[in-house]
Amino acid sequence: MTERVKKLRKQLLEVKPALSIERLRLETEAAKLFSGAPTPIYRAKILEYVLQHKTVRIYDGELLVGTVTEKVRAADIFPEYASGKLWLYETLPMISKRPHDPFEISPEEVSEAIDLLHYWDGKATEELTLAHIPQYLLDHENAGVYKSGNKGSVSGHVHPNYQRMMEGGFRKQIQRCKDLIEETTYSGLNVEKMHKIEYWEATIIVLEAFISYAHRLADEAEHQASACSDETRRAELNQIAAICRKVPENAPETFREALQFQWFIEVGLNIEANSYATGLGRFDVNLGRYLEADKKKGLISNEEAQELLELLFIKVTAIVNMSDNYYSRADAGYPMWQILMIGGIDENGNDVTNDLSYLVLEAASEVKLAQPAVALRVHDGMPEDLFRKGVEMIQDGQANPAFFSDKVAMQQVLDKGGSLEEARNWVIIGCIEPHPGMGNTDGSPVGGYVSAPKCLEMALHNGVDPVTGIKLGLETGDPSAFTCKEDIVEAVKKQVCYAWELLTKEHCISQSVQTNLPAIYASSLIDGCIEKGMSIQEGGPVHCYVNTFICGPATVGDSIAAIDYAVFQKKLLTMEQIIHLCDTNFEGAEDLRQMLVNKPPKFGNDIPEVDQMVSDIVEAGVTHIAKISDARGGKFSPGNLSQTYNVTLGEHVGATPDGRKAFTALSDNASPAMGRDTSGPTAAANSVAHLNQKVCHGGVLYNLRFDPRGVAGEPGKAIIGGVIREFMEGGEHIQINVVDDETLRAAQVHPEDYRDLVVRVAGYMAYFTELDKGVQDIIIARTAHCAC
Repeated sequence: MTERVKKLRKQLLEVKPALSIERLRLETEAAKLFSGAPTPIYRAKILEYVLQHKTVRIYDGELLVGTVTEKVRAADIFPEYASGKLWLYETLPMISKRPHDPFEISPEEVSEAIDLLHYWDGKATEELTLAHIPQYLLDHENAGVYKSGNKGSVSGHVHPNYQRMMEGGFRKQIQRCKDLIEETTYSGLNVEKMHKIEYWEATIIVLEAFISYAHRLADEAEHQASACSDETRRAELNQIAAICRKVPENAPETFREALQFQWFIEVGLNIEANSYATGLGRFDVNLGRYLEADKKKGLISNEEAQELLELLFIKVTAIVNMSDNYYSRADAGYPMWQILMIGGIDENGNDVTNDLSYLVLEAASEVKLAQPAVALRVHDGMPEDLFRKGVEMIQDGQANPAFFSDKVAMQQVLDKGGSLEEARNWVIIGCIEPHPGMGNTDGSPVGGYVSAPKCLEMALHNGVDPVTGIKLGLETGDPSAFTCKEDIVEAVKKQVCYAWELLTKEHCISQSVQTNLPAIYASSLIDGCIEKGMSIQEGGPVHCYVNTFICGPATVGDSIAAIDYAVFQKKLLTMEQIIHLCDTNFEGAEDLRQMLVNKPPKFGNDIPEVDQMVSDIVEAGVTHIAKISDARGGKFSPGNLSQTYNVTLGEHVGATPDGRKAFTALSDNASPAMGRDTSGPTAAANSVAHLNQKVCHGGVLYNLRFDPRGVAGEPGKAIIGGVIREFMEGGEHIQINVVDDETLRAAQVHPEDYRDLVVRVAGYMAYFTELDKGVQDIIIARTAHCAC
């Protein structure tokens, strides 16, 4: 790590996440100026105004420039999405003190922010969306049957076509829009064509605005250079200025220019909207050729390129977003899901590994930051030393990279409509969601999460939610009449499908409202939008998907296995008795609870009958929902993951027949319930791999933890690598923490000593000490395997 990187990394890690009110101030000024303009023009002019007036900042030593906010690590406030009435007025005064994802903000800034937010009362998408959602849907959501996606965002989960944008720069895209306007006008206008023209005009505005922003950075670099007495730094600043004069307006020709171009794309996406999961795509594929050409010309060394990558990682980690109190717990640890993918195959099936693939891992290994999360595509033809480097990083406790199976992910993309070329170029959009590559796909803000254990509760009470006493589910039969585990499985399937249908209805309402706030800049980056003259929100991309997920399936599988054991096989309890135990939270019956915890078989131990029940329930839900269209004509892309919604949704679920106590966490993502995978890591991984992952179009997230003492040295590398390789035959994704309980508990007691301890939470990494204690405890509760 160079001194430059050390200094900027230290600067980043020493600050607490803060809130900026600059964008809120500028957005409010612009909204008043341009109110009344056609919607696309209105949104474009606001972004233009923000880019014209936002603070331009270049930190000492930086080689990559451009920031989302004027602070080192900070989130903007997006008044057009987030509602003052619903939560900001109440939350902002105490947000620096809340236990989960707090933000630093001065009392003066809070006062100004609240004053500015009053202009947006009744205008924010959160308020507008809630006004259109029927009460019966809200009743289901409030009871924890599901949790819909964040209503305070319209963009995110996008995959820009980096290669197209870099081929001619923004100037080429501007000319495309001008040509389309001329052609459409010449052919005669109607309402539809006029709407397209307004979209193209808006696109021109935002791309020109971002070119001007880059030029403002060039001006700042030249200004700093003129006052700089250090000859080396002065030359760096002049080089920065030259690059910003060139990109993103024009095509990059060098690795430095291409990297700055890519960073400008990320900055723009996060300034325009309250975006999440705007990942960096197939990084080595997109930028590797620039590095190779520069090295041949002697323009850059591997060491210089690695320093640039480490500086990029610092810039990416500086981006955070603010959520309300619920979502900041459900998505704990300031996640942004900035996924950087390396490896894999090209459209012809050939391995794409290049020098940049290795440098990404070296940079991530050295700088050890929470963003970006590196995704390593695994296939039979990949270089063994690339795979081994990833394994070594995991063994070292870095939680980076995550491993993804080309074989399984390609099947998932093909199954949801991608071509073979798109499947081979598949990319993560979100945390672990595989989508067609080629820069033509939007993954939309997440649709939401269905609670499978709540569906089990309703199946065991003939449609009634036992926590609220309200009939929220379908009448699937008197459970006392169930005679076998198959009866329960079928009842749960029906409840899951019904709950998921309700979730899709609510999300379609959100999507319909979101068309009032088109993300013009993001749309310009994705194939299909300019061609159609339509934004992402209207269905412009070639592929439109909504990722939506099932939460807690292992808890359900374990519970049905427990009923099968105690009621149908051993006759230890009647159905009425086991339901009563759950309804009373096992009060006075700890011995029976321990029996249900310890005796029946559990998911995560390679037991076919339990694994199959979990797979059947998940498959029934995902295949049903994959047939439903979203509000813009796209597809729902269902998967098996929970982030940390297993904590928040678990607070709505009473005790379950597997012995889980009421209102505690549900099982984690697609993983076994915490502590229930007792037969070793291979057995646990086999259970997850046995799920039918091909039909889980939105991915399957598997967390695995090793105790470092069990995977030390060369034998340890073999254990980790062997588990990954075997899992990749049937599993899409695996992420691994190698950390012992003692370290995690010490970090809880002395967080100041473990500031840079990074862990995998869900499809993202976070600093362990920035997680609230509830999430920390969940990570500690994951089984720490010692050997196969």
